[in-house]
Amino acid sequence: MNKIKSLCLLAAFVFAGFGANAQLTHLEQSIYLNFNLPTGQFNDDVVLNAANQSIPMTRFNAGKSAVFGFGLGYRVSYRFDVGFGEVSPYLHGDFQWNRIKSDLREDYMNASDGSCPNYFNVPIYLGVNYRYQLDDIFTPFAEFGIGPDFFFITKESGSSVNSGTFKLRYQATTNVAFQLGLGCYFGQHVSASLHYNGYGKHAIKYSGSPEMDNVALVATEASVTETQTRSIGMMSLRIGFHF
Repeated sequence: MNKIKSLCLLAAFVFAGFGANAQLTHLEQSIYLNFNLPTGQFNDDVVLNAANQSIPMTRFNAGKSAVFGFGLGYRVSYRFDVGFGEVSPYLHGDFQWNRIKSDLREDYMNASDGSCPNYFNVPIYLGVNYRYQLDDIFTPFAEFGIGPDFFFITKESGSSVNSGTFKLRYQATTNVAFQLGLGCYFGQHVSASLHYNGYGKHAIKYSGSPEMDNVALVATEASVTETQTRSIGMMSLRIGFHF
């Protein structure tokens, strides 16, 4: 948390400085559509539990089995002409959503009153963009950003033959994230880019006690004390609209 507080404080000082020199800059606001593909453990398949079934996922599999998702982003930046292109410090926030794989979703649909977990990532980046205008249409750019990522897992619930009824809520820690991107502006108001988003390693625990009728499964959950962590990352196609 100290790292996150330091990043937020740095962002406040940096953008206050930009505001004081606004006459030398050009303010730009951007809205983004994100199409993301999970990588690493975020995309790992769920390992069947001792009852030879995939649900409930429990904290040992929560944060896995994510598939193609969508998101929205907003950015405010200041553009500086440095003589050989433009540099744009920015503050950027994303809201990313991913579902779990279809075979797991079907398992929850077949469960009585089943509700499968969904994943949400909310990163906030402080970064810099460099662009170089080739002509009136094409302006390639590269960028880098760093900041906190807030990872959320919605509850899962339902019932199965082996586990009985279950209702699980999760709490994940916040971690430092980064993004790297390459793309191109087409004119002044539209851009397209590819990004890698590394959201860091998040610890996952239950929010409250597991509520399950199956005694053996509850005992197994209680007997394992090691922290469960998940490395979260994704590749994103980002379409931007700039004003």
